[in-house]
Amino acid sequence: MTVDRWRLRELTLAVTVACAAIGLGELGVRLVTALDQSFGRQVVALDPLSALIEPHGELGYRQRPGSKYHYSNGTVATSNAMGFRGPLVSVAKPPDTFRIVLLGESTTHGWGVNDDETIDTYMREALTEGYPARKFEVVNLAFDGYDAYQQYERLQSDGLRLEPDLLIVHAGVNDVRNARFPNLQDHDPRTILYAKILSIQRETARHGVGAWTWIKHHSYLARLPGLVRGRLGSASGRTTTLAVTPNPQAIDYFAVNLGRIAELVRSRATPIVFSTPPSAIGTHYTQHDTSMRSYWIGDAATTQSYRDSLAARMRHLAVELQQEGRPVVYIRPQLPGELFLDDCHPTAAGNRQVALDFVAAAAPFFARGAHAAGAGRD
Repeated sequence: MTVDRWRLRELTLAVTVACAAIGLGELGVRLVTALDQSFGRQVVALDPLSALIEPHGELGYRQRPGSKYHYSNGTVATSNAMGFRGPLVSVAKPPDTFRIVLLGESTTHGWGVNDDETIDTYMREALTEGYPARKFEVVNLAFDGYDAYQQYERLQSDGLRLEPDLLIVHAGVNDVRNARFPNLQDHDPRTILYAKILSIQRETARHGVGAWTWIKHHSYLARLPGLVRGRLGSASGRTTTLAVTPNPQAIDYFAVNLGRIAELVRSRATPIVFSTPPSAIGTHYTQHDTSMRSYWIGDAATTQSYRDSLAARMRHLAVELQQEGRPVVYIRPQLPGELFLDDCHPTAAGNRQVALDFVAAAAPFFARGAHAAGAGRD
């Protein structure tokens, strides 16, 4: 046998063994994902072409239309054809209809509850019962991971064209996350969840699907490095996260973005209900407890203190807008500990109570809001 033929045979054998190993590895990973639902969800989420979110606006993201989100407790959130949770509405508002748009984070979107257990669902029920002669629509544009900037982006892209008669802005949990970052800048990309997947999506939209993106789309095995990096990052971030001194500049950033939301609807004189999500930190944790949730900073006491600071700034902004003659109110719903799934996400019964608080806060605007909406379409 010649040297060249021997080398070709060795190369062929090596390639065959490598292909077999890759094939067995792929089958192994797929078997594990089928048996372990939690692991499977993580692997599926790393498919760059099948993400359940999509980019929009300058730095914004939203849920992909027609998608389903499976939460760890077995509940499912469905995104409709317009890309939000709840019934479809026409873009052009029907006559004599009072339309309410919700802006918020996972606490408003409905983390850990089914589609018939969300705040917007219970608001529709309460409005129908309390005002049988009126027509109401409640559009839930909140989404998991949103901070106030993402809410501003969502209002620009999807909310304004729906001509809301009332905005409800339920914010102040995810904005704690931004206090992790020093030298916080306006429109800071560090504040965006899913930054990597959104970057891939934007790049694909501009230049088409790259080779590695195509491989990761078809191969579970190719996604494992990203999963490992994510877990190593979480593990290594445990001590640095707890050592972080909260950046008070994030409170200003929060206020700036709330102000942007208010400015977008100034010309229409749209009423706004500013609301701070209820918290269960005080009932579910001791002050020195820690968490790896991205919206915690330091321990429970530090996180709650920062939530309170954000709430105070939101309330202060509401007062300033009231002094300008703007139709704005501030509320801070409270829930007992048993109505929480964790530190901030209400149960179905908790969502019902928050919905009733929203309806009560919005009620004074129903008469003037209908008149203002008609004037705003001149």
